[in-house]
Amino acid sequence: MGKKDHKEGYLAVIRADELAYFALSQKTYPTLRPAHHFKFADKKVAFLWGDPVYVIDITNDVATVSGKGYHVEVPVDHLMEDPILCVYQIDCGQGDAALVHFPDDRWMMIDGGPAHNWSNSGKIAPDFLYWKMFIDQCWKNEFDFRREPFVFDALVCTHPDYDHYGGYLDMTRHVEKKTIEYKTVYHCGLGRFDGDVHKYDGAKGHGQLGPVRGKALPDAYMTTLLDGFDDVGKFSKRAGSRRWQLAGSYATWLKDLRRLKGNGVGELKRVDSSVGHLPDFEPQNSDVAVNVLGPIVEKWKNKPAMRFLDTASNIGDPSKTRNGHSIVLRLDYKNARILLTGDLNFRSQALLLKHIDKSEFSCHVAKACHHGAEDISCTFLEAMSPMATMFSSGDNETHAHPRARALGLSAAFGHKFALLTKTGKVRKQKFLDLEEDRLIAPLIYSTELSRSIELHPPRAAFDSQGNRIPKAEVQARGRTNPKTGRRELLSDWLLADKMVYGLINVRTDGNKILLAVSNEGKPGFQIEELNI
Repeated sequence: MGKKDHKEGYLAVIRADELAYFALSQKTYPTLRPAHHFKFADKKVAFLWGDPVYVIDITNDVATVSGKGYHVEVPVDHLMEDPILCVYQIDCGQGDAALVHFPDDRWMMIDGGPAHNWSNSGKIAPDFLYWKMFIDQCWKNEFDFRREPFVFDALVCTHPDYDHYGGYLDMTRHVEKKTIEYKTVYHCGLGRFDGDVHKYDGAKGHGQLGPVRGKALPDAYMTTLLDGFDDVGKFSKRAGSRRWQLAGSYATWLKDLRRLKGNGVGELKRVDSSVGHLPDFEPQNSDVAVNVLGPIVEKWKNKPAMRFLDTASNIGDPSKTRNGHSIVLRLDYKNARILLTGDLNFRSQALLLKHIDKSEFSCHVAKACHHGAEDISCTFLEAMSPMATMFSSGDNETHAHPRARALGLSAAFGHKFALLTKTGKVRKQKFLDLEEDRLIAPLIYSTELSRSIELHPPRAAFDSQGNRIPKAEVQARGRTNPKTGRRELLSDWLLADKMVYGLINVRTDGNKILLAVSNEGKPGFQIEELNI
């Protein structure tokens, strides 16, 4: 048993055969050996504040721990007993995905990015998740008694755009293999339908999102909202006079969830701002309150309905409406606020501000709306006024995200703050006759800018349990090149290794926020610490 007084002043007990969490901002250690069957050759590994490790043994106040695919020796006083809130904004190319680990050990995923067949960068969110499951938390497979499915207490799909739910299609097979479980899947209520598409004529119409009713635009509403699995079943087929149904890959995902209900999937629920908090993440039930600020559901003839945000000419592909009715979540942990905004646009931001007090959008860290598109409200950015803004955007994509205007406005309306000393005084910088406070301008992070890969021929292939796959079996699993007719070999490929994924780490204990991205050329992180 190791016992220490943590620098923050509380007594922590670190024990063998239990989890502990890294207590320093960051530190790099030499590795002892790879964990389990993984065949890595790194000589050093870096740990970041809040990283979990499994304590194998403690000798003379030095703990041998398993984490990030390695066994490492760490001084006991570099570890803490209590976890913190960790948010991982994942680089998934043109898309959006965030993984959240709560201090009570619950997990949430907010959007899954695109699927493999749509990724323009070769990187998708499920790959990062699998790294998290099998490498970063290697002890779960290293020690037999810890083998169990990776459970999501909440899986959130902010809105039905492929670059937000496509990765969930890739994850379905892991649910079927019982390596992943979903307790509750939350969605915004929009479906994607086929059938005849009519222009809105001022009284009614039909589009990709279903029937549109009401007065002249903009007072028109979508009147078909999906709730749970019963609605998925109801709208999966045409019935009676209704000649339209759920269609496309979004329908495929919803049907897969319904098929797996009770066998890896719990419930499917629609949420909007009227619920206040995500169920089971209310302040009285969780250290971290998850506030639901969007979408806004209004009434049409006393029925729940969502406002149609596009023009009549876009009824067949109403992208502003799909994006604008994203689920908007604010994570509150003690003094810290983190706002996750989906793909909001100017019209939806105006709608949110009409129904919700602007103070509710104030935050310390925000995910930029819609990958950094310039269709944004300055009033809404001013209401957010974050210390740091994260842009989820991919390279080689066709939208030129993030846009220069979005970057500039995010900085202009971000919260400016001073760098403090350990005693709380404002740091100064001075040379010759110039003396000034040392300010940290509003921080801007982009998944597109923070990445690093190393390409080399594959040496071997391993399955998800770390077992080596024989070369013959690898070739059997491969494919025939349609141009040459030759069976492709393992040596025909280059492996993208040490993928940093442009990952943006956000860590907080509710009083301090740490933001970190990986160094490009060596183990470790570039970090900023915010006192709030």
